[in-house]
Amino acid sequence: MKKEKKMFSAYTIVFVFLIITAALTWIVPQSIIFDNNGVKEVVYNAVFNDSGEVVREAGRLPAGLWDIIMAPIKGFEKSSSVSIAILMAGAFLGLINSVGAMDAGIGSLLKKYTGTTLIAILMFTFAIFGSVFGFWEEIPAFSIVIVPLFVLAGYDVMTGLAVLTVGATAGNMSSIVNPFSTGAAIGAIGNPDLSLGSGLVLRLLMFVLLYFIGLFFTVKYANEVKKDKEKSILRGIEVNTLTNNNAELPELTKKRFWSIIVLVGIIVLLILGYMPWYEIKMENGKTFQDIINAPLYLLAKVPVLGNVFGAKHITPLGDWYFGEFSFVFLLGSLLIGFINKIPEDKFVKEFANGAKDLLGVVLVLSVANGISILMGGKTAGMSVTFVYWIQSALQGIPAWAFSIAAVLAYVGIGFFLQSTSGVAGITMPILGAVAMALFQNSKVGAAGGQIMLISAFTLGLNFMSGIYPGATTMGTLELFNVPYDKYLKFVLKIFITMLASGCILISVSQYLGLI
Repeated sequence: MKKEKKMFSAYTIVFVFLIITAALTWIVPQSIIFDNNGVKEVVYNAVFNDSGEVVREAGRLPAGLWDIIMAPIKGFEKSSSVSIAILMAGAFLGLINSVGAMDAGIGSLLKKYTGTTLIAILMFTFAIFGSVFGFWEEIPAFSIVIVPLFVLAGYDVMTGLAVLTVGATAGNMSSIVNPFSTGAAIGAIGNPDLSLGSGLVLRLLMFVLLYFIGLFFTVKYANEVKKDKEKSILRGIEVNTLTNNNAELPELTKKRFWSIIVLVGIIVLLILGYMPWYEIKMENGKTFQDIINAPLYLLAKVPVLGNVFGAKHITPLGDWYFGEFSFVFLLGSLLIGFINKIPEDKFVKEFANGAKDLLGVVLVLSVANGISILMGGKTAGMSVTFVYWIQSALQGIPAWAFSIAAVLAYVGIGFFLQSTSGVAGITMPILGAVAMALFQNSKVGAAGGQIMLISAFTLGLNFMSGIYPGATTMGTLELFNVPYDKYLKFVLKIFITMLASGCILISVSQYLGLI
């Protein structure tokens, strides 16, 4: 009996790409971007020497064993701000799950709401989870509770699965402040002019658009099935509803309620912190950023209280970066510990376990950033050579065409690699530089082109994640004995509609002033 072949892990795949990149350094010449009296031009097959002078026809810098092993280490250093953000988010999620707040909050919603309202609220909840911290691997655990309750409410198994998968995919495809996709992409591009606030309005509109598309299809199907069970896509199939094994959700106590409030507060703070308020101009010459930060500026002037809170050192809303993201989740973790009166030893254990669960993501990101180390930077390296080649091929392409091509490219990449942070590390150093080169002298601008690229990345890759027969999808379907082809038949039209709508929004974003 032949053993079933297993797909390589994300670590192995990314490391293979690292080795391929190292091999390419022996073949592909290095190039540089030279500033010639304020005019930047690509010098093909050239490097800078130690004195900063251009050396032509000496462009190959082969990477050896030392370089390959050192690349992930340097990659970790490069991605340190993103890495600590990921670990702090994981630590917080570990704590809030350990006190049962998430399960209790969902249980409370299930008791209070029914029908379309319940579908809308739960889909929105899972969409927010996806958009803020990349909700997907958690689906099997939540499905044990969500799916049986929808079956008992008169729907079918597919309705419960749709609430989870369609909601999560809508959130993941928009990824408003998701550090594992949007954050990883920004970190891999390495443009200091970009932060999680860059393109935030575009991603917020994307979230709203995709959520309502998913909600429309799901509610339409759910209502049809509730009226006539023969309309179920699973009719005639002996599905496992788990209604006899329905797990009992914990009670929503005051402590758990306030723990949920902390989570909501974190989401609100992140949106406020990353929203580019400085783009809203006032008649008096000030921006809306001055108004929204007025309380902070006032607190900084209070002699003692301002020093106690360190108000003078607090980053104003609108200028947040990964450090502030980490701070908010660390503060949230401390509040969860205080609210629930978690003993010190248990707090440390759950905090560390939560961070440990996402350590793998950090390691993948480190190796992926090692690829960008070998690939080169924005002004010199093999990456500039690829930019030169791709730019020559795409010369004159309009921004809308570039965005659609990028979305389709990431849909294709999703066939081979599902790790958002890994794909970001592999592709963003090249495509980010291409976007910069293509649009730096246009109305879109270099940063605008990269913002479009990032949204194309989250849209295309997470579309594929929603339909890809990976461990999360197949494990959940196996749990309920739902055939993969039936699942695919149901979600494909929804996700394709989301993908097409997202493509259109990214394409016209420049005309709507979103980038």
